[in-house]
Amino acid sequence: MTRDNSLEREMLERANSAEAPSWLAGRGIVTCAGGVRMFTNVYVLVRLLRETLGCRLPIEVWSYGATELTPIMRHLLRKHAVELVDAPAMLQAYPSPISTGWQLKSYAVLHSRFRDVLFLDADQVPVADPEPLFESDEFGASGAVFWPDSVDLRPDNPIWAELGVAAEDVPSWESGQMLLDTARHWKALAATHVLNENQSRVSDMIYGDKDTYLAAWRRLGAECAVVPHRPYRDARVLIQRDFSGSPVFQHRTNAKWIYGGRQYEFEGAVHMEDCLRYLDELSESWNGHVFFPPDRPLAARQEENRLAGTHAVLEVIGDHTVDIDFLPFHEFGRGRNFDRQNWHVEGEDPLLVISDGTRQTYRLHKVGPHAWEGDAEGAVGPKVRLTERAGEEPGEILPGQGLVASLVKASGLGNAALGTDPSARQELISALRLLLRAEPGLRPAIEAVLKEPGPAADIASRVLNEETARTDFAPDRNNDVLARNYKERPLRS
Repeated sequence: MTRDNSLEREMLERANSAEAPSWLAGRGIVTCAGGVRMFTNVYVLVRLLRETLGCRLPIEVWSYGATELTPIMRHLLRKHAVELVDAPAMLQAYPSPISTGWQLKSYAVLHSRFRDVLFLDADQVPVADPEPLFESDEFGASGAVFWPDSVDLRPDNPIWAELGVAAEDVPSWESGQMLLDTARHWKALAATHVLNENQSRVSDMIYGDKDTYLAAWRRLGAECAVVPHRPYRDARVLIQRDFSGSPVFQHRTNAKWIYGGRQYEFEGAVHMEDCLRYLDELSESWNGHVFFPPDRPLAARQEENRLAGTHAVLEVIGDHTVDIDFLPFHEFGRGRNFDRQNWHVEGEDPLLVISDGTRQTYRLHKVGPHAWEGDAEGAVGPKVRLTERAGEEPGEILPGQGLVASLVKASGLGNAALGTDPSARQELISALRLLLRAEPGLRPAIEAVLKEPGPAADIASRVLNEETARTDFAPDRNNDVLARNYKERPLRS
């Protein structure tokens, strides 16, 4: 039976015709991130590099364009000296049939402006400033440094025959961190990207983009240095080491940072306190939603600019009153709640629209220089009043604090004398439990109840502890391709 060597042939043709562009220069970090989950991780990575580790390398963050990163998400990265690269614009100039995050990684490395690239997955936690890696003897000699994974590529993996390469039982390469002289290895990188473009063909042989580099380097006989030390392996984190055996990267492969959720901690984790602080600060500036306001006229945008940064009181007539802060980029600060996540202004005759991230929950017409009235969703007539308070500074941001306080008040358990009422206690337990499961980002608001002594604090503590014990993390690497074509190794090496 004749071997189908079309993939091998395409790789070699692309490699043979590939020429590194003359404009490649300098060194920098490249990563890919888009959407709520990966943005949360890359935000922590950027803050860690810049503030905790003092890294001054330029950083490129690649994504699939405006649909993945909202203006506030872009702002929060750019303020830390990050260059954002929209792949769709680049793909207009350098076409490639890619659509997934795994495919974007090899494309970003190939089309970064840097000659020397340290690629990092967004869920990385470097132990120290990674810039000295560029000065290592191994990188200087080979121009490519790869790190081993905790699994081996099996000799019966069909990728070897597919590419006409002698079969090996070899340590897999983990692509969460790679150090590459792209000009020196342009042909090998071009061949690697062919494998990623053909993901549907190789996905039954190789997990994601990992080992597309190993396969291409082997087929082209390209030079590289592979760190001789296997990673230390926690149940959910790979701790990669340098050539001396010291930890250098903590790759949270199965324990990605979660916006508003419980974060996985492991023994010996480095910089955990700083990472948790960066996550807390992220929740103060961003509500965890990807929100894009509709097209609106200039007058509406001008009204948005006036409102941004102001404090107001929102009164749901006959129900409750809450202080709210209008933040830039259509976010709320204080007063953010499950039904108050984003805001924008529509029309020439200003209409203030408040939404929960997916649907409109309040529609308020301007009735005075600093006053608005309108409806809550499903209500008829002017049931809601908003009054701007000029000159007041925005207060502390604690999403959902008003809602949690309302639940405690409704239960009656804010009063210590009622703390023994079993039905009231069970109602509050159930309400807080459901609230925390539906909106993990409200955890800080529930934690605030602990500061007030009494039965409500005891109940909040119970619910928080129960949910911490219940929460589990879905592993990213639980994949039948790994089971079939890779061989596991012990947890520690």
